[in-house]
Amino acid sequence: MKLSPILLPDGAVADKESLTESYGRFTIAPLEKGWGHSIGNSIRRALLGSIQGAAITQVRIDNVLHEFSTIPGVLEDVPQIVLNLKKIRLRLDSESHKNCYLHVKGADLFKARHLTVPPEITITNPDQPILTITEANRSVNIEMRVENGRGYIPAERSEKKSGYPEGTIFLDAFFSPVKKVNFIVENTRVADRADYEKIILEIWTDGTVLPEECLIQSATILKNHMLALIPQEKEPEFFTAEKYDRDRQRLQELLKMDINELELSNRALNCLKNGRSKQTGEKLNIQTVGDLVGRTEREMLDIENFGRKTLEEVREILEDRGLSFGMDVENILKKG
Repeated sequence: MKLSPILLPDGAVADKESLTESYGRFTIAPLEKGWGHSIGNSIRRALLGSIQGAAITQVRIDNVLHEFSTIPGVLEDVPQIVLNLKKIRLRLDSESHKNCYLHVKGADLFKARHLTVPPEITITNPDQPILTITEANRSVNIEMRVENGRGYIPAERSEKKSGYPEGTIFLDAFFSPVKKVNFIVENTRVADRADYEKIILEIWTDGTVLPEECLIQSATILKNHMLALIPQEKEPEFFTAEKYDRDRQRLQELLKMDINELELSNRALNCLKNGRSKQTGEKLNIQTVGDLVGRTEREMLDIENFGRKTLEEVREILEDRGLSFGMDVENILKKG
């Protein structure tokens, strides 16, 4: 028996204005009612605990036999040096472990930027201090092992393995590149229905893995878990989502509407149709709803005589129709 269709999201749309190497804000929509928190919580759990990253897992320091030592001519003791090494954030583009080295001499403060690393390793916080040598003739040599992994692995788990040279210091390894995840669920409108949901998801990372990569990894992990529950010969079929196609068609019709039909004030209409860019002086000539919602709020405030009060007026009218600024108009119009 075929099942009735269920609404699926169009994908995760990134807020490109705020997107950086360590922060991403994504909108996932539309979703059936109740699915916002279900999907949001699952993605958050995968992001915080299952994203692959790199960390230093082993250290060997010349003439140091255990981690509770001091090094003559070095300000920090070995426990403090180990803590500093654990703070170094790295990206390892290799399926096998790689080694990096610190070979330094002379009185100075040495940082992560002084490490000798292979091309597969990238350090994202090169200003992280490691140690301070206080004597001009003192040299320090450290070898470090970098591995990929997930989550948190205590040093005791590695210490139980044999075959490592004497003096190897094992580190507690926190691999996750994700520092923080937050999401909220809001109602959204698709054409004439306002009972759908959308997720606004924020991801903060340490810069070793892009927020978009983390989101893709988390979604793939969840997908693989779900696929394991479906016997291939028993996977049900769904009817074509004709209703959703009709809703999308109505949304497309909204985007093609003339802005005169939005019942805007004369001031707002005049700014949109005859306004110019403050930066370039270019005449904008916004004629359709699609022309309007394809712009960001920042772009709207760049229009001459278009202030925040007018922006609020237009935003409220758009929200009443399930629309917002910054929509991917081209993508919506080319589908269906």
